[in-house]
Amino acid sequence: MKRLTVLLLAFCLVLSFGFSALAEETPLSLSDAAETFEQGRKAVRGDIKVVDLHGTWREMGRQYGALMKSELIDLCEFLDIIIDYSIGNTARADSIVKTQTKQTPYRIAQFFEGAAETSGLTVEQLQKVNAVERIGGLPHCSAAIAWKDYAADKLIIGRNYDYSEAFALLHNDIAVTVYHPADGSLATATVGYVGEIYTVNGLNEKGIFLELNNGKPSANIKSPDSRVTGTTMLFSVLFEADELDDLDLFFNTVNCSSSYIINVADRNEGRSYEWCPVGVKRVDGDGLLVSTNYYVHPDWLFATPSDSASWEGLTRRANLISLCEADKGRIDPEAMMRIIETPLENGGAMNKLTVYQLAVEPETLTLWLQIVGGSAWTRIDLESFLCGAE
Repeated sequence: MKRLTVLLLAFCLVLSFGFSALAEETPLSLSDAAETFEQGRKAVRGDIKVVDLHGTWREMGRQYGALMKSELIDLCEFLDIIIDYSIGNTARADSIVKTQTKQTPYRIAQFFEGAAETSGLTVEQLQKVNAVERIGGLPHCSAAIAWKDYAADKLIIGRNYDYSEAFALLHNDIAVTVYHPADGSLATATVGYVGEIYTVNGLNEKGIFLELNNGKPSANIKSPDSRVTGTTMLFSVLFEADELDDLDLFFNTVNCSSSYIINVADRNEGRSYEWCPVGVKRVDGDGLLVSTNYYVHPDWLFATPSDSASWEGLTRRANLISLCEADKGRIDPEAMMRIIETPLENGGAMNKLTVYQLAVEPETLTLWLQIVGGSAWTRIDLESFLCGAE
């Protein structure tokens, strides 16, 4: 009941935003990992967790289940509450989980088998946790990538992850997960809710970054046939892509299950792929690329949605462009963090649905993570986790 009371209050909560303290100087690194299980390690600072996994997919699942047991159980309880009291549609949730289970690749199914051995949850419960965002609503989000004449030095990415108000309760259940598969594929880190074995934010050891925005306000198209979800496919490609052009091959080969905007970058440039069930178009920038929740490629025949139909997406994008233009030539990690945490009412993109924020520097494999209502900007030395360098 306590959790339910907090949840109901959260739906009525009006958040107020202001600039937070910038990231502390000492980064969270592999040397901070204090918890271990088999080959897995877990480092924690405040609400922020980084879990480092090694081995076969089943072995990595065992490590994950043991190290993230309390968070996985918390997510499972959260889902039961929002299904009963918010969505009110158990049949719909069951259908989502059933479809997702059928589409789960074998290696991820093996991961769940391993996690079920150590987490206290069944494979079915883990599949439900893996569907938490699909059951709980739709992501919104905004992103900016600055390089060339816009960056002070290295390419830098900023990103707001926006979701429904209920997800504000999960500030203690967000994690960075680093996978080192035994099959020789690339080490890859993802950022998202605990139990999500897919990618909405990811960076691999070669410095290939991608993040997902919802594109349905432009192309609300139902997939014409059964397709594996885009987030699962994005998870797969990061283990294989060692250069940015590999993503060109991917997006021009793989059909999409829904309508997305996928922003990608390496150390040299950023790109955006407007990816929907009827095709894909690539958007290039000249030192600056900004996306919210609508398509901007001129060759699409879709009408530009209204602000109200895109969660103020037009205003959020215009605001981010203005802020980046004002800081042109000076955008470093600290400037990007200030830009993306500027509130909507103050000419930015952060809003009452923002649940966490990222800044990423692919060249140095460095991540800054801030959780709204939780930990302030924290610098994470992902190189130490991805490459084993401390």
